[in-house]
Amino acid sequence: MIVRMNSPAASLRSPRPSIVSHIANEDLLHLYREGRPDYKRIADLVKLTKADLGKISQVAKSSVRFDANIPEPVAERLREIANIANLVAEFFGGNAQKVGLWFEIANPMLGNVSPRDMIRIGRYKRLLNFVVSAREAEAATPP
Repeated sequence: MIVRMNSPAASLRSPRPSIVSHIANEDLLHLYREGRPDYKRIADLVKLTKADLGKISQVAKSSVRFDANIPEPVAERLREIANIANLVAEFFGGNAQKVGLWFEIANPMLGNVSPRDMIRIGRYKRLLNFVVSAREAEAATPP
């Protein structure tokens, strides 16, 4: 059976995820200042040390800094983490304390590993996929 997009059967299918469903709608946690990431604030929210950031970015711990000379791999990881944090903040209504706690506590849906530990072991993409999937499932659930 061929289902055409304008047929009644097609309307029963769940809508396709948005091309931007993996990007936070807004900066609820104020992790950006004048359009620039506040790298220290991002690291502090998730409680990542310079050693953690060096490991996940594959740069020396001694090279990790939060100023204009931040190594690009560290900056990239922190921007990715800021995005996940803001996606989670959308669920928690912008409550930074709850978002911080969410990163700390072991999550049964992640194999009893905390989101922070997922980041520490280099599983950022799996964590992002988990958050996006959870948001899509919540959006598909009737109120």
